[in-house]
Amino acid sequence: MTLRWLSAGAIGLATAAATALLAWLVSPVAPGTSAVVFGFTALPFGAMLGWILLIAPKTAEAVYSSGDSIESHWATTASSGTATDLVCILGLTLTVVSIARAEPPTTLLLIGLLLAAFASFIARYAYARHRALSE
Repeated sequence: MTLRWLSAGAIGLATAAATALLAWLVSPVAPGTSAVVFGFTALPFGAMLGWILLIAPKTAEAVYSSGDSIESHWATTASSGTATDLVCILGLTLTVVSIARAEPPTTLLLIGLLLAAFASFIARYAYARHRALSE
């Protein structure tokens, strides 16, 4: 279990470093300051990502209600996670757009958000199905 916690911390640090590098690359005004701020801001979210990937699957138990089919449970799980994914994607996209001072067309941003929603739902559904069938 200690190795899982250390690996989760490493994923958090890697996520923060990648976010800091992205902020440093796209910031036109103060790349160093942007990298430090975004790196420290992304650290807790990266740690949560590491926890979700490495620790939560081993400790959480699946709970099903008796009236639902397993497929509807997978779809409900995927839908609830998709909302959080979209909020994160939207926030990061708006952050990059504001730092880079770009003005992409609104249609492009909305189509990208829609494609991200589809991809998130499909990936979460496939992961829930895989976890249930591999037990």
